[in-house]
Order: sequence, then C-alpha cells, then structure tokens
Amino acid sequence: MDRATGQPVTRMYSLARVLLLVALAIGIALLIVAASRQPYFPSDLAVARAVQSLVPMPVDMATWITATADKPWYLVLLTLTAIIACVIGGWRAALLVIPIFFGLLFFGIWLSPHVAQPRPSPELIKVIGRPKGYAFPSIFGLVYAATFGYIGLLAAARLHSAPAFLIPILAAAVLILGACARIVLGAHWPSDLWVAYLISFFWIEVLIPLSGSDTV
Repeated sequence: MDRATGQPVTRMYSLARVLLLVALAIGIALLIVAASRQPYFPSDLAVARAVQSLVPMPVDMATWITATADKPWYLVLLTLTAIIACVIGGWRAALLVIPIFFGLLFFGIWLSPHVAQPRPSPELIKVIGRPKGYAFPSIFGLVYAATFGYIGLLAAARLHSAPAFLIPILAAAVLILGACARIVLGAHWPSDLWVAYLISFFWIEVLIPLSGSDTV
C-alpha cells in the first residue's frame, strides 16, 4: 500500500513475467545456437515450398512489402508507430518505440554475421533476385515486429474494450503477411522470421512495463 496515496502498489515485473522472460531468453539462445549450426531448420523446406505454392501473392506486392521495412521507409514506420503508441499509451509508450526499434535493429545487424546462416538456395526453393547478406535473423522481421508487433502488444496491454482487440489481430495479420512476402521472394526461411518475431516479443516484453501499460 502506498502511504501517500492509499492505493495498492503494483509491481512492474511480476514473478510470472520474470519467469516468462527467463524461459524465452533460454529458448532464444538455444535457437540461435541451432541456427548457427545448420543452413535451415528441419521444417523450413516444407513450409517454404508450401507458402510459395499456396499463397497467392504477386512478386511485385512482396517486393513492395519488403521495401517498407528498408531504409529510409522504416523511419516512416517508426514515426507512425510512435504516434499510434502515444494515442494508445501516452508519451512514455511513444518514447519506448526508440529503444525497442533500434535495440532490435542493431541486435539483428550484430548477430547476423555471427550466426552466418546462408540465404535460401535457388536449388531448393524459388528465389527472386539475389538477396544479400545472411538470412538469420530476419532484419525485416525485427523491423516489422518492432513497429506493428509493438503496437499490437501495447494495445493488448493497455486497451480493454472489445473493438480494441481488433488492433492486436490486425497487427498479427500484418506480421503474417510480411513473413509470407519474404518467403514468397525466397529471401528467408520461415524460421528466420518466426525466430525474429520471438526475439522481438522478448525485447518488447522486457521494456513494455516502462510504458505504464502493464504493471501486473
């Protein structure tokens, strides 16, 4: 109980949250080690071929979606995310966009050459163009999760009205659409994307209590 206000004091990081974060950190570390020791995960080939065969996404559309997560356009996503976060959670939630976005971006840039996982081979799946750099983790996935993913998680934590739950659903749909775009182009294996999303979820969950949106 707060002696000044008489209100109950809530903890920023509950035991349940700490345990979740520890479990996520261990799982992510194991996935990173696994990615560094093999060109792709066992399920990647079948899932990538299925997406390329079943998802009716034109190459031009997939290329455009990819471009939205590249510079300078990701700065537009960053700005829009800050504005939406401010509307949902106030100025602290808006400021939190900066460490979430750049923390994930720089972590991905640093980690990629250490894992050194090659891009998908055109001998295994359809590959459009010649993607540069390494595949794991997907920088595209980190950028999308740091923007759309953050808005979805922030809305789920702060907003409680029935219509507001559409925001996390829409955010998840955009993340799935973005992942499909990268797989359609043959630029990433599915694991490059879902592990990037998992890393992003961990980082957002570490920082989101600082926005004031979740003090449980």
